[in-house]
This record gives sequence, structure tokens and C-alpha cells, in this order.
Amino acid sequence: MKFGLFSDVHANWEAFSAVIEEFNKERVDQYVFLGDIVGYGADPVRCVRELKELIKRYDCQCLAGNHDHAACGLTDTALFNAHAKASIEWTKRQLEKEDFDFLAGMKMVFENKYFLAVHANPVAPKEWGYISDIDDAHVNFKCFQQQLCFIGHSHRPIIFTQFDTVDAIIEPEVKLKKKGKYIINIGSVGQPRDGNPAACCAIYDTDKSLVEIRRVRYDITTAQEKIYQANLPKILAERLSLGK
Repeated sequence: MKFGLFSDVHANWEAFSAVIEEFNKERVDQYVFLGDIVGYGADPVRCVRELKELIKRYDCQCLAGNHDHAACGLTDTALFNAHAKASIEWTKRQLEKEDFDFLAGMKMVFENKYFLAVHANPVAPKEWGYISDIDDAHVNFKCFQQQLCFIGHSHRPIIFTQFDTVDAIIEPEVKLKKKGKYIINIGSVGQPRDGNPAACCAIYDTDKSLVEIRRVRYDITTAQEKIYQANLPKILAERLSLGK
């Protein structure tokens, strides 16, 4: 079975549609979305509506992110920076009741026999803490029974492994070993922050026990122009071409 996993779309339609096309080419069996469909970008309505279509077509499992909860009033934006706050307030003016209801109804955790998925971390999913280093990973490895946990939130793809010790690697793919455990951050579709501007997602092939971190090129210029036209903070557009 092939899972197409993606996170942190952030209302970037150009990146989102490119990732969908990539998954279609790979003939993934099920989509899993790890949160933050809105925030930062200029196409929140279109991205929310497309996510709903993926639920119909591919039984897409959808998790909530902190920006999703902020948009529907479930998370306080006090800890957001000024640019993030501005984008959330703008986003609220674009969405309709059905969109708010959808965002508020997304679950915090998805799990099956293969993996657990959560936006931020399995220790406290509703508190939006980051898994930034080996120490964070060590604590979180204790909180799930499956071999594998997928996360997003930081916008930076990284693979944490637990064998005799906990380690971190940055590789485009990992072959899962039976005796190990893994926490894999699948990066961001709509706003990568690892220095690579290409959209980031993951494909997990259970038959091959293989997880691939995919980078997908998309029309960054159009995504930037939409942000400028919406009078959102310019930095939200400028950072797209820098991948940070």
C-alpha cells in the first residue's frame, strides 16, 4: 500500500496542486494530511475545498494544525508573530461557515497498524510543541507503539531514528528496519523552511518498507503574486523563493 503524506499547505494552491499531481503519478492509495491547510498564503478557500475533495476521492485522513485552529478560534494567536497574525485575520475574512466547521472538526491524531500521524508531536498534540532535536525526539518516542510516527509543523524535513540510541538524519529516503522506531518530519508543501523552495511531501510504500521525502517544483511566482495582490505581508511571498 502507498500512502501520500503532506503537511503545512498554508493556502498555497500552486504548491498543493503540484503535490496532488505527484501523488496521482505515483498512484498512492490513501492521502494523509498532517495539518495547516490555511495561514500565510492567498488561497485558503480553494485549498480547503480541494482537501474536502481528497476526502471523497481518496478517503484522505485530515489532521488539524495550529493555524487551522487559530483560523476558527480554537487556538490563541498570542504566540504568533505579527505576519502570522495578519494572515490569520485575513484568512478569517475569506472563509465561510462551512469552512470554519470543517477546520474545527479535523482530528488531532490519526493512527493505523502502520503508523501514527500528528501535526506537531505525539506527547501533547494540542499544545503545538516542536520536535526540534534528539532530546525532543527521545521523549516523543515513548508516546507511540507503532514503528513509525509522521509529523509536520516545523516545515523542515528530518528523520529521527531510535535503535540503541536516538539519532537524526537528513536523507531523501529511509528503508525501515524491523527493530527500529522512526519519527519522520515530512516538511511543508506550501512554505518550506529548509533552504529548498520546492514543495515537500512524503510517500510511504508499506510493501517496500520505504519512506521517501519528495521535493516537487511548482509555480512560485504565481503564488507570490497572489500574496502581493491580497495585500498580505510581503515577507510571506518573498520567503517562498528562498525556502525559509
